[in-house]
Amino acid sequence: MPQGSPLSPLLSNLVLESVDERLRRGGFPIVRYGDDLCALALSRADAWEAARAMTAAVEEIGMTVGADKTEVMSFADGFTFLGEDFGPRYPPVVEHGTRVPEHRTMYLGVQGSWARIGEGRVVVAKDGEELLDVPAGLVARIVCFGAVGVSAGLRNWALSSGVELVFCSHRGRYLGQVVSGHLARAARVRRQFEAAADPDRYTPVARAIVEAKIRKQAVLLRRLMRKESAEELGGAVSAIESYLAMLPQAGTRDELMGLEGAAARAYFQSWVAVLDEELGFTGRNRRPPLDVINSALSFGYAVLVSEATSVLVAAGLEPTVGLLHAEHDGRPSLALDLAEEFRPMVVDQVVMEAVRRRRLGVEHGRRDTERDGVLLTRAGREVLLDGYERRMLQVTKGALPDFAGSLRRHLYRQAQTIAAYIEGTAPGLVGLSWR
Repeated sequence: MPQGSPLSPLLSNLVLESVDERLRRGGFPIVRYGDDLCALALSRADAWEAARAMTAAVEEIGMTVGADKTEVMSFADGFTFLGEDFGPRYPPVVEHGTRVPEHRTMYLGVQGSWARIGEGRVVVAKDGEELLDVPAGLVARIVCFGAVGVSAGLRNWALSSGVELVFCSHRGRYLGQVVSGHLARAARVRRQFEAAADPDRYTPVARAIVEAKIRKQAVLLRRLMRKESAEELGGAVSAIESYLAMLPQAGTRDELMGLEGAAARAYFQSWVAVLDEELGFTGRNRRPPLDVINSALSFGYAVLVSEATSVLVAAGLEPTVGLLHAEHDGRPSLALDLAEEFRPMVVDQVVMEAVRRRRLGVEHGRRDTERDGVLLTRAGREVLLDGYERRMLQVTKGALPDFAGSLRRHLYRQAQTIAAYIEGTAPGLVGLSWR
C-alpha cells in the first residue's frame, strides 16, 4: 500500500491490535495512532524492554519497527509525538470532554436534614441551619440517602414538573422513587411481560448484556495493567476471554448468569494485585461490604441502578420485569439489566481512579456495628458522587453508531433501544464500544 494512503491508518488499527495486546500484557500502557506507537514506562530500562517487546510483536506479523524513528524519550527532557510537544513546561492543552448541563442532579445525604420548596427554590436544612438553596428550575433529579425528609410540597412539585425523586438507604441501596405517569405505558408494559416470558425473545438481549459487561471488564483490566501487575491482570483477561467464547453456547438465563458470575470472580480477584493491602480488599463481597472498596462499589452501583430505573420509566417500561435478571422480590430487574455494562465503564473506573489518585482510602470507611460491615463516611460518599457525576457527564462519540453525547445520554439511549426491541422496531441491543 502506498505511504500515506487513506486506508493505511484504518488497516493499521486492525493489523496492529495483536501488538497492542502484547504490550499491554507486558504491563506497558500504550498510545497508538495508526502505525505510530508510544509505550509508557517508569524507567529507561523498562522503556527499552518495551521497545524489545514491540519489535518482537511486530516481527511476528511480518513487519519491522522503524529504527530511525525509535527512541526512548522522557517528560523531563521533553519530546514530540505526532506533532504535539510534551514536557515539563509546555504540555498540550487538552479540553475536558464534559459538558455541564443547565439542569443537574441533587444528592441529599446529610442524615436528619429536610428538603422543601419555597419561592421557586429547593431548600435543604437541618436543625434550623440552611445547608443548600438552589433555584428549582435547575434541578432535574433528586436522590435521597437514608434519613432525609421531603416535604409534601416538594413531592407535589416534583410530580407536576417531571422531576425524579429517588430514595436509597443510608448504605446506598435503591429503595424506590416517585415519578409521574407515562402516556401509552400500559401497552408497552404488556409487550414487555410477553418478551420476558419468551426465551426466544429475552435470550438474545440477555446474551448481549452479559457480553457487553464482561468485555468492558476486560477493557478496564487492560487499562490498569502495569509491569508489576501484568501477570495477575493478564490471567484474568484470559479467563474473561474464555468465558466470552462460551457465550454463544449459553442458552438459558442460568447459564448466562453463570458465565457472568465466573467472569466477575476472575475480574474482582485480580483487583487484589492493583490495590494496596491496607485497603483490605480480597474480592467482591456485599450485604454487608467488608471493606471501603466494596462499600464504594455497592454505593456507586446503587446510584447507577437508581438512574437506570428512572430512564426505564421515562421510556415507558416496567423496571421490575427483566430480560436477563428474573423477577425477584420486587427488585428492579430490568434496571439491573440496563446497568450491567455501565458498572465497569462508570462505577468501577470511578472507584479505581479515586483510589489511585488517593482521593479514596481506608479513612473513608467506618465500621457498621449493627451488621459488622463497613459504611462509607460522608466524605467518602462525596468523593464517589463527585466522580460519578463527572463520569456520567463525559462526552463520547463512536460508542454507539451515529450517536454522540454524555454517558448519561448513552444510558438513556440504551433504555430506548430496549423499548424499541420490545416493541419490535429494533433488532436487538448492541453494547457500547470502549477501548
